Amino acid sequence: MRSAPFVGSLSCLFIIGSLALPIVASAQRNDMPVDYPQSLRTQLLSLEAQVRSDPLSPSLLVQLSETYFDVGDDLVTDKAKRLEAYEAGAKAAQKAIELDERNADAHFFHAVNLGSAERLRGMANAAFAVKEVRRCAEQAIALDPTHAQALQMLGGLLIELPWFLGGDETKAQSYLERAIASDGRYTHARILVAKLYRKQGRLEEARQQLERVIHAQHPHYRYTWERQYKPEAERLLQELMRSSALASQPD
Repeated sequence: MRSAPFVGSLSCLFIIGSLALPIVASAQRNDMPVDYPQSLRTQLLSLEAQVRSDPLSPSLLVQLSETYFDVGDDLVTDKAKRLEAYEAGAKAAQKAIELDERNADAHFFHAVNLGSAERLRGMANAAFAVKEVRRCAEQAIALDPTHAQALQMLGGLLIELPWFLGGDETKAQSYLERAIASDGRYTHARILVAKLYRKQGRLEEARQQLERVIHAQHPHYRYTWERQYKPEAERLLQELMRSSALASQPD
């Protein structure tokens, strides 16, 4: 998965002029079959059949939405097919919301699929899309204040957005710290908060977060952790150590 997000990469940026739609969340499975992501084809067919048999099950629709998101992120590479997967995922999540508006996961997966689709589509209504993605993430958190994925997604979103679209690093840090407190295995949240700590001069705390990413035993999004999060944390830690060494040298 190329994560957030929401998550494309969990820090990907969709730029339209000066408008941005970051995707800062991921949905990909933690325990993967050996043939992942090819295994998603069989999984998707199975879920589609189950939903046809039980179209009024919010939990099945959420699983379907999550799988469509994984397909768009990890399996298909053609832009049109990725867009089709994200749109189908958003549609499944919206149906789950209609059946059970208090399903926090449904709101979250609607947000990440919608955001990913808009980023690929490149539409000029980015401000509206950002507003809707943020609303869905906030609704997931309102329903479940410990929803680590939504907390991570919203934190990343608020980091990337310009101030005139609601960007706020202070609020972002709060959401990310809550995500880590809720479930520390969401390693992207640790990377994002480490970057904020580094900007604030809190280098030891940044180092601790990056090392937790690198040495994670059972990280969520293992497919992405192996290919993106761990290497990024290693690179950031090396930069941090070099900066600390330079700062400690006498004039």
